[in-house]
Amino acid sequence: MKKFFLSILLLSSMSCVLAQNGEVPFHEHEEDAGLFLGGSLTYWNNNDGKPITLQLFPEAGWRFNHTWAAGVMLGFGFNSDRSDGVKKITRVYKVSPFVRYYYMHRGPFNLYLDGGVGFNHTSPEQSAAGGKRNGYEIGVRPGVCLDLAKGFCLCMRLGFAGYRNNYFVGEEDEIGDHGFGLRFAPEELMIGLELEF
Repeated sequence: MKKFFLSILLLSSMSCVLAQNGEVPFHEHEEDAGLFLGGSLTYWNNNDGKPITLQLFPEAGWRFNHTWAAGVMLGFGFNSDRSDGVKKITRVYKVSPFVRYYYMHRGPFNLYLDGGVGFNHTSPEQSAAGGKRNGYEIGVRPGVCLDLAKGFCLCMRLGFAGYRNNYFVGEEDEIGDHGFGLRFAPEELMIGLELEF
């Protein structure tokens, strides 16, 4: 993980140097309108207790100009854990429409805010796991896109500010369940790729 973040930092530094010299090989997000597709994938298999986590978040949207966009993120999560010889499997389904506001474009870096709502449905397979439940959130997610090439970006959502009610966000049911505030926890970090057409 350290190597990954070090690579991002090195790539970012090189991009800033190129931008200062006027040799930016990236586009400036000046497209008038267009489709974007992207998403993120998380998979983890822990060898100790054999818990498995899979989270898939595809998204699609439309850029109205270089400042505004709107889209929807869908989500599927699968968590499998074994404790005291009992296997616990939970499935999570999400849908999150959002409006995106790009507030800064500097060379290959684009900072944005995603404001919207999210709805999810959590379905444990065992009745002892707490039963099915629905939840929702309303709030803002700050993010950054790094242009890797024309029409191809590395996008990161870095946190959440808003309100949640019965909303499942991590590997444990208690994380981010009820309440409001500002969170920059690891469960809020989403790193993915985006294609722009």
